[in-house]
Amino acid sequence: MNIKVSLEEKKEFLGWFLDRHQLKRRESMWILNYLLNHDIVLGKVHFVEHVETTPRGMMMSTIEMEDKPFSFYKEGVLFEDPEQAFHEVRLNWHENIYLELIFEESWKMHQYLAVLEDNPFHKWNDFIDAGLELEVEEALATLALNNNIQLMLDQIDVALENNDREKFIRLSNNLKKLRKNVAELEKKPNH
Repeated sequence: MNIKVSLEEKKEFLGWFLDRHQLKRRESMWILNYLLNHDIVLGKVHFVEHVETTPRGMMMSTIEMEDKPFSFYKEGVLFEDPEQAFHEVRLNWHENIYLELIFEESWKMHQYLAVLEDNPFHKWNDFIDAGLELEVEEALATLALNNNIQLMLDQIDVALENNDREKFIRLSNNLKKLRKNVAELEKKPNH
């Protein structure tokens, strides 16, 4: 699910980022300030990861990170000159541009997470083969069923403590069905 990030959210994030982080290349800061002050261009910016997979992507890193200072990708070709990238952004302002900012503890910053979008050119789970994905889904289903069994056992204990025969019988029958479902899942070939 891809949620559209508003212009205001992008401006708020860039302002926050520029106030708190120092980029390795001063030209990177110039580009971000340009974006911050040009709404039409900023409207075409998408904050993503793995910009190297996008048609037009720019990566900038802060001084505390070990990544390259700056990278610009256009149709799979890498450019490392920020001035060339800046010219490209200004010249083709009507095209989408994907921006990746590499900074410390980015995943802990709600400001960053608020603007981070799914990269439509790079799916995080592309490396997972269908068999492994199915195995994970089955494991999660088994875990959920086992969790439901434990909850059912707890409810059965309460019914016994309260001498509630009807509830005990109903819950016991439900428990049998749940255990049967777990047994069927565990019989599948991948187990």
